[in-house]
Amino acid sequence: MNTTKNISTRMMSLDIIRGFALLGVLIAHAPMLSKDPPFLKYSTDFYLLVFNDLFINLKFVSIYSFLFGIGSQVFFSRTQQRGLQSKKLFSRRLITLLPIGMIPILMGSPVTPILITYSLLGFILLPFFKLKPRIILSIAGILASCSMIFMIATMVSTKSLGIFAIKYMINYNLLIISMFFLGLYVGKINLFQQLSQKMSIIKQIHKISFFLSLPLILGGLWVAYISPSPNVASNIIFRGIGIVASYPLSIFYVSSILILYNKNYFMYIFQPLSYVGRISLTAYVGHLLLIKLCVSLLGWTNGYTLVQSWILVCIVFTILSIFSFVWVQKFQQGPLEKIWRIFTYGKLSRFNKGSGINK
Repeated sequence: MNTTKNISTRMMSLDIIRGFALLGVLIAHAPMLSKDPPFLKYSTDFYLLVFNDLFINLKFVSIYSFLFGIGSQVFFSRTQQRGLQSKKLFSRRLITLLPIGMIPILMGSPVTPILITYSLLGFILLPFFKLKPRIILSIAGILASCSMIFMIATMVSTKSLGIFAIKYMINYNLLIISMFFLGLYVGKINLFQQLSQKMSIIKQIHKISFFLSLPLILGGLWVAYISPSPNVASNIIFRGIGIVASYPLSIFYVSSILILYNKNYFMYIFQPLSYVGRISLTAYVGHLLLIKLCVSLLGWTNGYTLVQSWILVCIVFTILSIFSFVWVQKFQQGPLEKIWRIFTYGKLSRFNKGSGINK
């Protein structure tokens, strides 16, 4: 009974974090179809831009990468327990993710093809599944440190936005890989199955991540609001601070949700997030389609403001929440999750809620 309860707790908490991550990614993606000219400094759009760069952009991609690492470890351990060829199935799982990741590109979406990135970078994890948790945590720490040092050096030495863009992509991939390993570590120690027992550690991590994030956020606000008139150097420093802050802030967000999740009355507030999280792959691809559709229906194809992008977020996430709620009442997996599973295992399984396909 306790094992069943632990699994239920783990799945529910992970679903909530997935839903939360998707909401953050939606906020980051919503402005990307806009073709509006630059806006005035200290306008409402300017404040939203600063907020997005410091608190949203890359933070939720980091959380998604962390969740991908956890999911990879859970998948590998489950297939091993069933006596299946874990490495072969994991490789097939990554290969299957590639065409799914191409769907947004075929839709003409301008966002970074994150699913394709996961499909390719995920192979890096293959030699590390059987290592001890401490070694995996050390690898995650080394990669994160290299990423932050590299970005700080970039902020200091780079004077060209073009060169910064190249270094940004290198750092972007380092960020993803390091969060893969952090997720792999968390999956190995079964943190999400022991939330109540590990809550004191989670609270310590929450405090540490907050105090690490604070000077970076204050530094970013200083560059945005108080520093002399903006130029290429200040723009690079501001964006670099936002990237470095992705590590502590993403951990702060996740630990905040886990602490709140441990309080029963917050579970009702988080419920809509869990529905979206249950079908997160379908919802991820779906939100890109919905953004394009809503922009067209609202007549915003010639451009829209950041304020309007938040209206777009509310509309799209409401649609996703309603769809996911209706869907999970009948089915245990989203349609794309189902396709992913079929091509991973190479066989059909029942699709309805009672089939136990996730067991």
